[in-house]
Amino acid sequence: MQFISYVKEGFRIAGRHKKLVLVLWLAPLVPALALAAMAASNLAPALGRSVYGDRVLSGDWLITFLEFRASPADALGPILSLGVLVMAALTLVVQVVLSAGVVEVVLERTQKNPFVLGIRKNFLRFLRTSIVLSAATVVAFIAARLLMKGIFKIAEAQADGRFDILGIVLAAVLFFLLWAPLDLAADFSRIAAARHDQRSMVRGLFRALGSVLRHLGRLIPMYLVFLALPLLVHFIYYQMRSPWTASSLFLILMSLVLQQVVMMLRGFFKLGLWGAEVAAYRGLEEPEFCRPRAKTASIGEAVEV
Repeated sequence: MQFISYVKEGFRIAGRHKKLVLVLWLAPLVPALALAAMAASNLAPALGRSVYGDRVLSGDWLITFLEFRASPADALGPILSLGVLVMAALTLVVQVVLSAGVVEVVLERTQKNPFVLGIRKNFLRFLRTSIVLSAATVVAFIAARLLMKGIFKIAEAQADGRFDILGIVLAAVLFFLLWAPLDLAADFSRIAAARHDQRSMVRGLFRALGSVLRHLGRLIPMYLVFLALPLLVHFIYYQMRSPWTASSLFLILMSLVLQQVVMMLRGFFKLGLWGAEVAAYRGLEEPEFCRPRAKTASIGEAVEV
């Protein structure tokens, strides 16, 4: 049960860096606000400020959203194409910036302004890791989708809807089995690069993946804890939120505060995961995953020696 010690250490590290929790809470709002502003500017000519316009943008009003998309007044085409791509790219950059600073902080070395220092030192090498991880994520998604489509065909042939549910579940399991070790390896390679100031990120990712696969028994349970906690918090929030509609200013403000508490807890859990991964990395005796390949001496140099 060594993973429990990693989880505890992750929470202790997160508790020691409360300001960083605020950063992780607020920074992801940047791409969300950018997309919301683009959506509002496109909806305003067609709908103006109206209850219907608010419902179109609300995730709880899917039927209203689909009706609007099918109507002549639909103005969300640019948002759901170029806008989503812009948001995805901006989100990637924000996450890389955050991880570059966070890793330097959770390593807890005696440095001045470690968050800013980490961004300056780690941004470009962490960006390379994120690009490779994004490509691997696409591959894992395609594999899971192909499995799901295959089982859907079986469901259609058998006229049995239970196969549809089975296909979704198995696709989700396959995606997790492919993606979780890669995500852990990406984080371990970033930690190793920051710890030893090394830059062979692609090589480090695959070295870290080998280490993760050799220690799945203690790493995957740790990962599952920090995956399950945000999902549990969101589930509790939606169970509390769904039975009623905010109909007064006080209830609207309370709903907003409750939602932001959920977002802050998600930031705390994210920082806890980084702390737990640092503890696990130290448990592996801090290997130099991103060490460049040793250069072999040329024949001439060997003769001189």
